[in-house]
Amino acid sequence: MFLAGRYRLGPLLGRGGMAEVYEAMDERLARPVAVKLLLPEFAAQAGMRDRFEAEARSAARLSHPSVVAVFDSGEDDGTPFIVMERLPGETLADRMGDIPLDVAWLRGMAQDVLGALGAAHAVGVVHRDVKPANILIAADGRAKVADFGIAKALEEAPSDLTGANQVLGTPAYLAPERLDGLPATPRSDLYAFGVVLYEALAGVRAFPGTTPLSVAYAIHHADPPPLDEVRPGLGADLVATVKRAMDRYPASRYATAAEMAAALETDSAAAGTAAADSTVAMASPAPESATVVMPIAAGAGTASSNEATTGPEPLWARGLSGGLVASLGRRTLLLALFIAGLVLIGVVALAAGGSDAGRPSGSDVTPTTIAPLQAPTTLPEVTTTTSASTAAPTAGPPAGGGSPGKGKGKGKA
Repeated sequence: MFLAGRYRLGPLLGRGGMAEVYEAMDERLARPVAVKLLLPEFAAQAGMRDRFEAEARSAARLSHPSVVAVFDSGEDDGTPFIVMERLPGETLADRMGDIPLDVAWLRGMAQDVLGALGAAHAVGVVHRDVKPANILIAADGRAKVADFGIAKALEEAPSDLTGANQVLGTPAYLAPERLDGLPATPRSDLYAFGVVLYEALAGVRAFPGTTPLSVAYAIHHADPPPLDEVRPGLGADLVATVKRAMDRYPASRYATAAEMAAALETDSAAAGTAAADSTVAMASPAPESATVVMPIAAGAGTASSNEATTGPEPLWARGLSGGLVASLGRRTLLLALFIAGLVLIGVVALAAGGSDAGRPSGSDVTPTTIAPLQAPTTLPEVTTTTSASTAAPTAGPPAGGGSPGKGKGKGKA
């Protein structure tokens, strides 16, 4: 089969959530290439071809030895395609089947990937789908990053599959703010690569789960086991670098790929050698999930992703159908808890006021009547007086009829 009268398609190399990749031969230039074809459900969307073409041009602007080169793009019989550099090697996902991976090699691989991400970020291109399957290993051992910019075209497509209320990516590597619907940034790429490094070093997924929703919940709430416990012998600097890259809050992560690369360079050679010689038995990582489309809150994507993720309601909360958070909402839940606390205080005060136990003989303290509880706008000010002699009991609630305060002495309010 020929594509655009120039590219002779060969065997299928792989299939993801949005495209198929074929081995091919550029008959005009007599060189092997890889051709990515959008799946029909994406290719049929209005405006998708223009977006796909624009993002292919964006990716083609990147000139870096660790970026998979884009040679050509176009459309054949209504199907958009991208022609890329064909690498005879394997992916990082393939290599992660052979664990534990050599730490020194992983450090070099990380420098290659961070160099590629830094070059892309410098020209305004955010990858959006950093994962082991998109990190290819060339014949000379260099790591190369594929699929720059392609996810953006799909994510912005005005369709039932990808639109304003959905986010595209591989759930296990999506940053928390991306799950909340905030825009992709260089820091979200670095988060994803931190998760990749954790998995490559530990041999297990940082956030396991059987469904996208369970993975999203884990990303928001679960802390993966510390790397130095899963794989003893790793250098403290390496562990700290991965942990910082995976911080839930974007502002706490590395600001640039160069900054993260510099942190990795500080790892001691001795620590790396010790980790490389480690024979700790680890489970094989779970098969990598494909890029998927996940729902997000309406109106998302307007807040800055450099802030804490406090914008749209998280995906995990929206997915708890019938759950307390989903049914009440955050503000209603907090108000209910506040009122319940006030009721509990009132009950305790009634019980204490009606009991003679512990009351001084001849006390002139009279019980107070507790008005129906409602959330106060301001708390009454309480003045506490002390002296060298025994303090007199408080005679009742402060003037003004507010909530009773706690005075020093044995009296009850």
